[in-house]
Amino acid sequence: MKPLTLIRSSSALRVAPVALLLVFAYYATDLGDDLLADPLGYSATVVDAVLRNLLPVAFAVASGLAAWEARKLGVSEIWRLGAVRSRYTIAAQHLSPVVSLAWLLLILPTLCALVQEQVAPDLPGLTLLAFGLVLCVAHAIVGFAVGAAIRHIAVVPIIAVTDFLAVGSATGLEIPWPRHLTGLFAGKMMFGELPTPAALAAPLLLAVGTACAMALLWAPVSRWLRGAIAGTLVFACALGSFSLVSDWSYIGPRSTGHGTTSCAGQSPRICLPETHAEHISALAEEAEATLKTLRRAGLSAEPTSLTDTSLSLRYPEPSTEDDWTVPLVVGEATGTVRYQIAREAVRFECFPPATGPARQVYYWVSSKVGQADTYLKRLSSEPDFTAQERSRLQDQVGEVLQLSRAQQMDWYETTVAEACEEDGNTT
Repeated sequence: MKPLTLIRSSSALRVAPVALLLVFAYYATDLGDDLLADPLGYSATVVDAVLRNLLPVAFAVASGLAAWEARKLGVSEIWRLGAVRSRYTIAAQHLSPVVSLAWLLLILPTLCALVQEQVAPDLPGLTLLAFGLVLCVAHAIVGFAVGAAIRHIAVVPIIAVTDFLAVGSATGLEIPWPRHLTGLFAGKMMFGELPTPAALAAPLLLAVGTACAMALLWAPVSRWLRGAIAGTLVFACALGSFSLVSDWSYIGPRSTGHGTTSCAGQSPRICLPETHAEHISALAEEAEATLKTLRRAGLSAEPTSLTDTSLSLRYPEPSTEDDWTVPLVVGEATGTVRYQIAREAVRFECFPPATGPARQVYYWVSSKVGQADTYLKRLSSEPDFTAQERSRLQDQVGEVLQLSRAQQMDWYETTVAEACEEDGNTT
């Protein structure tokens, strides 16, 4: 059949306007909330937001229309042309428009989201998109197999709705493992993150394995033999997928370090997402000035590197004496870079330190870098930080600031030690 004739006769052409309209209506409303967060130039964050919202829709369209096409072929007895063309060739031809429509439901919104967020596609984002496209093919094959076996018209809405609900509702179950088999990744894909190979393989193994098993049912061999092979394949793939995800938590395993970063400077070396690289020189100058101020105050503030916290949000790297993890991007946006660096200069031997002494130390070090008001603003969100507590803190630390440098350091060391001699709370 000629391509244009195939497209004109396909149910995908008739459904396409409605499906695309619904998808873009959803994109303009609910999906917008997931795109509010800054992706930091990382396309996987944007692609994941689209897939988490639209994969159930694409799967339902793929399986439902595939079932319709199979039913149509069964009614018209085209399957009997097997002597001229194999069933696989016939199925592939009639599935191609359906799969193309399902792909458009994912590709077009993804492109719109990338343009909207001004993020260029990169390998992690394309990996996630390709993952979704492969799953669409698998769902279409399964839908086609069901439609070929059950020719009643009711099978079309039933398989479409079932597919949509099974995938979309899995993330709301109390048991975590079903969500990891749907292809929907719970939790936002943060900067530099990507599902591990196992997290990608689990849903692919189940979906692609089931699709291959369904395709085996059309093989020109004994019905009992192909049925046995198909059943064994489905069971093996389901068991293998379950064994991969059975002990995972609600958010599956993810690898990190896939985002593009930019680093500059030597002492310290500043590293942050490349999308904020234009600010790196100013940040390096401000960081160097802040560290000099802290050293003049008597603190040991000589880190070799300052790494932005956005590079490891889900699995944060704790600061060490040489390598500090600091919210530089947030600090640059809010004008609190000096405060963020000053907090990292404070080292308690326990966690959490006692509230009273810790607040005094943080207020003192914030005052040293000229951002005492920033810390007071942060404390204002604490329910126990009343106006009376604010005045007491300012008076206590104000007296310390009048002392000599040596006396202030003696007070600092004593107060830091006191913070770990009491039961800690929030600071």
